[in-house]
Amino acid sequence: MNTIEEKMNRLTFLKQLGLTGASLMAVYCGVTMTSCTNEGDIAGPLPTGGITFDLSTTANAALRTKGGYVVDRTNNIVVAYTNVGTYVAVTLICSHEGQKKITYATDKFYCTEHGATFDNSGKGTNSNGSGGLKTYTVTQSGTILTVS
Repeated sequence: MNTIEEKMNRLTFLKQLGLTGASLMAVYCGVTMTSCTNEGDIAGPLPTGGITFDLSTTANAALRTKGGYVVDRTNNIVVAYTNVGTYVAVTLICSHEGQKKITYATDKFYCTEHGATFDNSGKGTNSNGSGGLKTYTVTQSGTILTVS
């Protein structure tokens, strides 16, 4: 069994390797923190033909109510039904730091990680949202929405 004196924390270990200053911060941040990332580098293209959402299913019931939204984590998109009765879709990945934390409320998209906000066109509405969100085209045919 190790005593307290025998245990070594990560910072002490890295310092003993000779990593100090900027190199220590680079190693530490690269291992434990999320770096700022351009959302365009993460959000891949949607499948050919787009993604469909059947409004008649229970899974997509929120899209039948103005202000409602659905998160598709498989394809990293958020689809919302605006208060003016149109459908909009954006990437789930926030442009501020690449977090997959976009939600929808009160006719705007919102990142729960750092408070970035975006309008229905994906344009940032505060400093954390200045990078905007990737948007997609939404078409409707009967009860089927297609996001492409």
